[in-house]
Amino acid sequence: MKLLKHVKLSSFTTIGVGGTARYFCEPKNIEDIIHVLLFALDKGLEVFPLGRGANTIFGDFDGIVLNLRRLRGIRIQKADETFLIEAMAGEPLSELVKLSIEENLEGLYRLAGFPATVGGAVAMNAGAFGYEIRKNLLEVKFLDWEGRPHRVKVKELDFSYRSSPFPELGFVVSALFEVPKAEVSVKEQHRAIVKKRKQTQPINMPTSGSTFKNPPEDYAGRLLEKVGMKGYRLGQVAFSDIHANFLVNLGGGTYTQVVRIIEEAKRRVFEEFGIILEEEVRLVEGSGAYGRKVHRT
Repeated sequence: MKLLKHVKLSSFTTIGVGGTARYFCEPKNIEDIIHVLLFALDKGLEVFPLGRGANTIFGDFDGIVLNLRRLRGIRIQKADETFLIEAMAGEPLSELVKLSIEENLEGLYRLAGFPATVGGAVAMNAGAFGYEIRKNLLEVKFLDWEGRPHRVKVKELDFSYRSSPFPELGFVVSALFEVPKAEVSVKEQHRAIVKKRKQTQPINMPTSGSTFKNPPEDYAGRLLEKVGMKGYRLGQVAFSDIHANFLVNLGGGTYTQVVRIIEEAKRRVFEEFGIILEEEVRLVEGSGAYGRKVHRT
């Protein structure tokens, strides 16, 4: 495994915006990850775990971006009307959605269209259409920030709306799902979800997905539209004119433009409604990002 220096990050996010990482690597196995963590411990560097970059926007990052997309594999065990599915962190979430449709399984098919890896989906507790991935999550295998392995039942972990204890606890290595057979065909529901996404989200443009979490008993998209952010443009970055809570890159967008347009959106919503919107997208820059610095013990 090569530890690359000064890597441009724009091509590793779905919105196509990114600065430069001091170090970048793509481990193929757990031993590679441990090697990187030990290197980070020795150098006092921050490590940021990355999947497909669906909800991540980078500035310049003075640490190690550890892309887990090569950490792939799925194991399936059938038990009566239930499937046990263990997927590695770098496995595309779309593979679990595909399996769910083929086997007519509950739950996971509702995440159709998410351009995420399994590890990223678990870390953000991905959800849509009244479903969250934790509902079918049974166990998580992870490495802590010193490289020690753990396997923990999900009931022992603190998952909440678009939030999990990762990466605070460490790197998700694999996830075990317990998924029952559906009582009715899920194919029609899946087609309806895909159709709605095409109608209501800018899926054909470079986007980071939902920019803000929905506040209690309301929708970020509704609030943003009310304050004139739908279609609002700053440089080469804009809030979509299809869905006000989706940032899109019009071509050549920069991290600075992203930060400024997010700040403008938050300001307008607070001044109009007294609500402080919380970012769902992760903004990563410097050496104190949403990753975690690995300190020498």
